[in-house]
Formats: sequence, C-alpha cells, structure tokens
Amino acid sequence: MFKKLRLKFLWGSALILLLVIALVVGIIYWATSHTITRQTQVFIDLILENDGVLPEQSAFDPQQQTFLALNDESIHEARYFSVRFSGEDESLVSIRIAALSEEGAIDLAKRVMGRKSESGRISAPGGHVLQYARQTEEDGSTLVVIVDATSRYGLTRLIMTYMAGLWSFVLLLYVLLMIHFSKKLVQPFIENDERQKRFITNASHELKTPLAVISANNEMTEAVSGKTKWTESTGRQVKRLQSLIEDLVVLTRLDEMAEIALTDIDCSALVLETAESFRDVIESSGRTYRCEIEPNIHVQGEQRAIQQLTSILLDNAAKYCDEGGTITVKLSGKSKGKGAVCSISNTYAAGANEDTSRFFERFYRQDESHNSGKTGFGIGLSMAKEITERLKGKIRVNYSTDTISFSVEL
Repeated sequence: MFKKLRLKFLWGSALILLLVIALVVGIIYWATSHTITRQTQVFIDLILENDGVLPEQSAFDPQQQTFLALNDESIHEARYFSVRFSGEDESLVSIRIAALSEEGAIDLAKRVMGRKSESGRISAPGGHVLQYARQTEEDGSTLVVIVDATSRYGLTRLIMTYMAGLWSFVLLLYVLLMIHFSKKLVQPFIENDERQKRFITNASHELKTPLAVISANNEMTEAVSGKTKWTESTGRQVKRLQSLIEDLVVLTRLDEMAEIALTDIDCSALVLETAESFRDVIESSGRTYRCEIEPNIHVQGEQRAIQQLTSILLDNAAKYCDEGGTITVKLSGKSKGKGAVCSISNTYAAGANEDTSRFFERFYRQDESHNSGKTGFGIGLSMAKEITERLKGKIRVNYSTDTISFSVEL
C-alpha cells in the first residue's frame, strides 16, 4: 500500500512540476514572441510613414517603448525591403537584406499582395521569418513593407532550447531526489499505520477473554434461570463484538498480505460453488435466488480470494435485499479478450437515497433508519474492494430501478 503511495506521490509531484515548467516556458515564449512582433511592427510603421524607407535616425521614446528594448541604434540593425505596386507595375523602393536579391524581394511582395490579410507573417527560403504589412497610398498605389525577424526568432528558439534542457535536467534531478527521499517522507504514515495495526491486534486479543467470560456467564444464567430478553440482548451484543473483532483482524491481515500470486482459475466453478452455499439461506428467508453463470470461464486469479470476494458480495446482498425480493448472481466472459465480469444484484428500494460512491469506505454504514435491523459494521465492501485490487480487477456499484448491483471485472 505504501509503495503505491510513494509512487503516486513521486509521479504526482513530478507531473505537477512538469506542468509548472511547461506553463512557465510557454509564457516566456509567448511574451518573447509577442515582444518581437511588436518590435517589428514599430519598424514597419516607421517605413510606411516614410514612403518605404527606414529613416537613418528616429527618436524612440524610452517611456513608450519600455518593454520593447528599442533604441536609436536599433534602426541600423533592421533588415527590410519595400515594394510599390501601381496597377500592373511594381518597383523596388528600398532593400536592406543581403541574402535576398531584388527579384526575390519582388516575388515575396507579390505573394503578400495575393494574401487577404493586410499584415501578418510569411516564410521565405532559407528559413527566413518575415513580417509584412501593406498600405494603400493616396495615389491608389499599394506599398508593401517586409521586415526580416529571423535573427530575433532564432535567438528566441535558442534560448527556449537552453531553457528546455535546463528544466529537463531540473526535473530529472527532482525525480532522482524524490526517489531517494520519498521513503522518509512517507515514513510517518508507515509508522502510524503500524501503530494502528498493533493496537487492533492487541485490542482484539485483550477483548476476546472478557467476551468469552461474559458469554459463558450469560449462558450459565440462561441455564439456571432460563432465557429472558436481557440475556438474549446480551448474547446478541456479544456476537456483534466478536464479529467486529474478527473483521478487524481480517482487515489487518489483508493489509499485511503480500501480492497475490495469480494463476489460471476456473472462475465459473468457484463462483457457482460459493453462490450455491447461499441458496438455502436466501430462499429460507422468502427471497428469490437466481444464478446465471456461463461455464468454463477462466481468469488469472487466486482461488481463496475469489471465493472470499463472492462470499462478501452475496452476504451483503442477503443482508440488504428487500423482503420477498430477488438476488441474482451472473458471470459472463468479457466481450473482448480474456477475463470475466461477475455481477451480484439484489432488490433494494431504500437504496434510491443512498450515496453509492461511499459504499467502499471502511466503516461506512448507510442511513441507520434503513438498517437498524442489519448486522455488520461497514467493513465487508471495503474488504471486497481491497481483494479486487489485489486481483488486478475493478469493482463498481450501480443503482437502478430499485436494484443495486455490484460488478467485478477480473
């Protein structure tokens, strides 16, 4: 149990850290890309304002461009070209990109003219990332301005690559440290669980002796003076306490049990044998018993565990089935692949108001107003879940049309 807790804690915390890292890196990348886009747009606006030519000097206002990291020297770093289209003619106004010929610049400008959007981003051969805008002039011509942002985006990608490598190393280091220290982190829970188990074991042994004495004295009183409602009540309470002690001991042993060795089991024969042992009890109480078990269904399991699981669910069905109701046991093979589905259901009109999601909690009991006459302490279904998990299966509960069903997939 605690090994699973360690693994859940380890991978859960690692997943949270991974999500945080991804979020941080994503935000940084978005902010950087947004800044580059705004920087480039500043240059485009300047070029459009100056008839397709970037002025040699421009007064960038530091207060207005606080987060853009632009200054007067940024003008000389900009790489761009501009093309004017007038009717069917085009002319190159200005070009400041060494890796691009005049013909290549005009071809790119024509691509921009063919786009619906008046501004955006376009790629060019050689891995260039270009940002463009076009503007209709007063004389009817169209000015296309394209600024090269390749170096800025390339630097951003390089930084992101370094950050990804760094955070990957941090994540790996975190996982390794958590593997080393996770045992110490869950040690207090292990010690607390061991103390609880010791208390249950010791208390069970200590309670058995006085209960045996009380039971013997009660029987002696009945033998001498005859049965009374008081001696019968005492006898019932003694049996309840003995049952509780036995259940607690079983739970403690179940927690301490090693992993079940799964082997090929004839599930049909086991379930049928266990279910038939309840037939007389069910039918003698005035209820209807139905058994629909497909033959020769084999699963990977453990004989005693499957028998105990079936007994718990049938005992629960017998306790909570309505007077004159029906208890049904079904076993069928899975529609895909190997395995089996066992369903044990009973009519239970009062179950419409029950919180079925809590049925597998230890010591959970349904509304006492419905169950004042029922025995048990809400341990059985918890044990059923534990056994199912050890068998690598799944257990579910469903309530529909006055019938409650427990379904086990193995």
